[in-house]
Amino acid sequence: MTSSWTVSVFDSFAGLLLRLTTSDARYLFAFLSAFVISLLLTPPVREFARKTGMVDQPDERRINKVPIPRGGGLAVFIAFHVVLLAFALMGGRQISPSFTFSWQWHFFLASSLLLIIGFVDDKYGMKPMFKFAGQIAVASILFLSDIRVGGIIVAFPVWLDYLVTVFWIVGAINAFNLIDGLDGLSSGLSLIACLGLAGALVFSNRAADTIPYLILAGACLGFLRYNFHPASVFLGDSGSMFLGLCVATLPLMTGSRRELVASLGVPLLAMGIPIFDTMLAIWRRTARALLPQDFIGVDAQTNVMQPDKDHIHHRILRKTLNQRTAAITLYLVALVLVLVGLSGLLLRNHAPGFFMIAFMVAVAVAVRHMVSVELWDTGRFLSKKRATLRQAVVLPAYIIIDVILLVFAWIVARFFSGLPLGRNAFLYELPIVISIIFVSLVVSKTYRRVWSRAQVRDYALLTFTLFVSTLIAASVILMIESEDYGFIKFSILMFMCAFFPLTGMRVIRECLASFMHVIERFVIRDKEDTERVLVYGGGVKFSLYLKNIIAKAGNNKMFIVGLVDDDIHLKGRVISGYRVLGGAEHIMEIAKKYRAARVLITCDMSEDKIEQMAKEFEGSDIKLSVWRCSEEILN
Repeated sequence: MTSSWTVSVFDSFAGLLLRLTTSDARYLFAFLSAFVISLLLTPPVREFARKTGMVDQPDERRINKVPIPRGGGLAVFIAFHVVLLAFALMGGRQISPSFTFSWQWHFFLASSLLLIIGFVDDKYGMKPMFKFAGQIAVASILFLSDIRVGGIIVAFPVWLDYLVTVFWIVGAINAFNLIDGLDGLSSGLSLIACLGLAGALVFSNRAADTIPYLILAGACLGFLRYNFHPASVFLGDSGSMFLGLCVATLPLMTGSRRELVASLGVPLLAMGIPIFDTMLAIWRRTARALLPQDFIGVDAQTNVMQPDKDHIHHRILRKTLNQRTAAITLYLVALVLVLVGLSGLLLRNHAPGFFMIAFMVAVAVAVRHMVSVELWDTGRFLSKKRATLRQAVVLPAYIIIDVILLVFAWIVARFFSGLPLGRNAFLYELPIVISIIFVSLVVSKTYRRVWSRAQVRDYALLTFTLFVSTLIAASVILMIESEDYGFIKFSILMFMCAFFPLTGMRVIRECLASFMHVIERFVIRDKEDTERVLVYGGGVKFSLYLKNIIAKAGNNKMFIVGLVDDDIHLKGRVISGYRVLGGAEHIMEIAKKYRAARVLITCDMSEDKIEQMAKEFEGSDIKLSVWRCSEEILN
């Protein structure tokens, strides 16, 4: 009797699961069942991690102040695969045309291998290269099971498709691994990414393909209950790498060339924060590895694999001093990125405009974000290696870039002159024009000039050389062709198209030096060891002094708060990027108001007046100094 009742209950439960996994309620069932399993499974997984010694101990690099178990990603892994298995067994058919039984088996095999690698790293620690090799093996398994990038964009050759696929999967795995530095950050970003990707499929009329995304989203939400600040368990490398694997590979199964925006654009936006953080980490660590270890302000760092505390979440945390606020801030950014992608899908005709606006905003935010670290360290490296770079790189670079720019100018000039760009033009006319102009540049000693110290006459000679050589080249072509081919129009266009790029390339070095100085001002402004200085005088000597500072960008610890000047008409004006704060009669009040530790005189002043000012500053904590650049007769 009891056995019959048990069988009846089991059949009823199986029937209920069958209806849930085959009806329209399967979407809600997928999300909620994964959520419940993850929610119930996380506490025992947490205890298992604690008993086996997988505990994150506090240190100077980690944010947690108390030991916290890691490896909690096992709960997300189990919830995801159990619900997927339930759909496969109860429904008696594959989840959707994209997610077949074959995919399910191969993905389980690959993700299990990645989970084991993560567990070993969580428990014992693993050398970065061994872990990297394991990630490549996982990506290779997926590639062999026909999970490839090439099927979405274009038909790559097999070897190139393999490289691109491995790069995409391994990159995503490490992106989510690197971003997992705040309570609930990686799991929360994965939740938003999965919901966004599911929304993209719904808008593309492919609702059946959303099941795995909803399952993963539910599993992340259940785990987030224990992982959000204050976290009682961490994902660990096993969990964060698994999430990266899922978010990277699921779109490869649901993508298509016909719906390129949905298959490529939305995943990129959904993974925007982890991808951006990974690129910055590679850039930052490479620049620091190239810097001398005793260089000012840079911690000793020997390789790109060495961890640091300058990830996006670390920087936001330093500003907010609150893990909840930092995590929610990044959640909102990820949500906005996903909404931009979905808006592009809804308004397909306006999608390029949406993505262009998003790109410009992202560039503005990225530059603002990189100023204090990545651009700063890169600038210091280039400053340190300036002599070597000038000798080995600058001159060859000028020649190569000049030739490329001249070729481009010739193509543009012919195109807008209405002249054909055929085979003969490229084989005969192009070499003649480029050779004549290039030889003229060499004869006029263009490549012997130090353009970082060029004057107006140097640029005037460059302009004259380009103008004359363009006319000579056009005249030679006219004699060869023996017919009027738009001589005047081509000459003017060729000169203009060559002049602006070639001149601009020689000005850009000075612009970069000034930009480095601007970054330096931003970086050292609020540092404790920075000396705040008020400058007296905004004339020629100040310009010379400023050039001296710019030349030493990366080594300065002085922040100029502003200027004072005897000319009352200059008050409120800006000189070389610094505002004139007032006249000399109020210099003491201005220095105290802007917390200046020193007043620097950079104008012509008699010794008597200097002595008088020194007496005025004797009773204060503000120092007084003079910058002199005068000639002294030695014999």
